[in-house]
Amino acid sequence: MNEQITYELPLSERIRIFLRLQNLFDQMQYFALHDNEHQNRAELNCLLDILTITSRNDLKNEIIKEVERHTKSLVIFSKNPHVDSTKLKKSIEQLNDLNLSLMSSNIRTENKLNQVELLKSLAQRSSIPGGSCDFDLPIFHFWLHRPLAERRKEIQRWTDNLTPLHQAITLLLQFIRSSATPMTKTAHSGFYQQSLDPNHCAQLLRVSYDRQAHYYAEISGGKHRFTVRFMQPNETERATQVNEDISFTLHVCQL
Repeated sequence: MNEQITYELPLSERIRIFLRLQNLFDQMQYFALHDNEHQNRAELNCLLDILTITSRNDLKNEIIKEVERHTKSLVIFSKNPHVDSTKLKKSIEQLNDLNLSLMSSNIRTENKLNQVELLKSLAQRSSIPGGSCDFDLPIFHFWLHRPLAERRKEIQRWTDNLTPLHQAITLLLQFIRSSATPMTKTAHSGFYQQSLDPNHCAQLLRVSYDRQAHYYAEISGGKHRFTVRFMQPNETERATQVNEDISFTLHVCQL
C-alpha cells in the first residue's frame, strides 16, 4: 500500500478534462469487474458521464494537439547526450502510434446518447435523485437482469470508439506526471506559495505527503503562481488552516 497521498491541480482546461475522464474510466473499469445490480448501475453512470464530456468537447483534436506537442518536446530532449536514448525512442514511437490511432478513429459520441434508447432514457433521468428506480425506468430494470455476457457485449459495443481516447489520456498523463523532478518543500504554518516560470508552461501540480496525516492539501493557482494550504477538516464548521510547519513533496509537471 502506498504510504503517501497525492493531491493534483490541473493548470489548463485540457488537463482538467483529461483528469476527469481518467477518473471516470478507472471507476468504470472497477465496477465492470462485478456482476451486481448496484455496481452495474454505477458502471453505466460513469459511462453516461464519459459520453456527456466527450460529446461536448472536440477531444480528438485536443488530444492530437497534445500528442504532437509532447512528441516535439521529446525530439528536442533526444539531442541531449545525457538522456536515455533507448527509452526516449520508445516513448516517441508510442506517441506516433497513438497519433495514427487517433487520426483514424471516430471519438464523437453524441449519437450514442441519441440512438441507444437505454442510454437516452438514463441520461434524461440522471438529474433526478434516484431517478433510475425500476418504477421510473422499467427498461433499465429489464436490462440489469439480462445475462452478464449480453450486458458486457452491449457495453463493449457502446464504448469501442472510446478505446483510443482512453489509451491516449492514460499515456499523456503518465508522461506529464513523470516529467517532474520531486522537490521537498515546507509549508510554514500550513501555507506555501511559489511563482511559476511563464516561459515554461506547467500543466499539472502534485503535492504528496504521509497519508496518515490529519490534514488535507488545498491547492489553488494559475500559470503565474500557486499556493498550497494544509487544512484541518471539522465536522460541523469550515475547515481551518493548520498552525504547524508541514513538509511535503512537490511535483511541478511540465513537458
